[in-house]
Amino acid sequence: MKRPLAAKIVEAIEAGELRPGEWLRQIDLEEKFEVSRSDVRAALDELVVRKAIQHVRNRGYRVAIIDDTTLNEIRTVRAILERGAAPLIIRNATSADLEELEKLADTFSEAVKLGSYLDRSRTNRDFHRKFFRVAGNAVLEESIWALRERSRAAPLTLWTSHEALVRSDAEHHAIIAALAARDEALLAALIENHVIRGRHGTDDR
Repeated sequence: MKRPLAAKIVEAIEAGELRPGEWLRQIDLEEKFEVSRSDVRAALDELVVRKAIQHVRNRGYRVAIIDDTTLNEIRTVRAILERGAAPLIIRNATSADLEELEKLADTFSEAVKLGSYLDRSRTNRDFHRKFFRVAGNAVLEESIWALRERSRAAPLTLWTSHEALVRSDAEHHAIIAALAARDEALLAALIENHVIRGRHGTDDR
């Protein structure tokens, strides 16, 4: 139960249901996710290790708060790791992987047009989950997602404008095209750009 519950809590943070700095009442999480107190405690302790939330002695748990300097440092490391995944992704990607990524990108495109904030957040996450899973390196994937989850504690929304949302959508399709062409240099550059844009209000997270 621990990992699935931790993922649900992170999703709630991503969706804005839990805000940076907000205190987490264990009884509320038990009721929200219909789990036991021990399940909640285990998930919270895991997220403390992953720095998605903070434990304050004699106070409890709260969603982590990240300042702009730390957020930019996280994005820099993310760019290094995610760009570094490009050769592995190109080497391992199959036609079935490309087809699935296209479907996920199209689902995000539909969410951009008609979906809710939560739809966009979830479909964006699904696309990137699949993309980095193709690299075939569990440690690399875990490291990338630990940083992504930590960055969600920043007091920012996923996309600060409709223009940013549309640009993120277009970048997903450009990434797939570069992968299909097996163009490692282009793919690496597109991945890095997709991350670094977040510094200027276009955070794909």
